[in-house]
Amino acid sequence: MHEFHPRELIKKIIDAGFSQKQVAKQIGVSQASLSRIMTGTSPDPRLSTVRAIERFYTEFVDKK
Repeated sequence: MHEFHPRELIKKIIDAGFSQKQVAKQIGVSQASLSRIMTGTSPDPRLSTVRAIERFYTEFVDKK
């Protein structure tokens, strides 16, 4: 997998057609938390959240 910041991965996921709500539900965070990661207001998300974002990206976006 490529080295991306969580914010970049989320942008790629959203650009692939997933909504913030869908992504947040799948990775187990609130939509507000996901939005804060995307905007940089939460620049250091938990490692478990970062791993969940990476798994989602790998499973649903990187395979395309």
